[in-house]
Amino acid sequence: MPIQDWAQYSLSITFVLLMLAATLWWLSRRKNGFLPKNETRRIQILETNTLGLKNKLLLVQVDRQLLLLAINSNEIQKLHAWSMDSEVSATQEFPDVI
Repeated sequence: MPIQDWAQYSLSITFVLLMLAATLWWLSRRKNGFLPKNETRRIQILETNTLGLKNKLLLVQVDRQLLLLAINSNEIQKLHAWSMDSEVSATQEFPDVI
């Protein structure tokens, strides 16, 4: 192969890799890729806490309600639900659900 073909091949590969890197950078700057912004979404995951390899706690907001969910490999279980309309104090007792 002539040197000109190798140069053209190298430039083409470099251009494609640079375009891929620019696209990935642009998507990471948008935080959600092509998904709508969080303000327009009705379901948001506020916090996650990993309890083990297959167990997690999630605090999820659905419209004006907060849900505490326990997730394992077999099921998703609702532990507690709060309405955001009612006041929830930090000192309020958590019910014995665990």
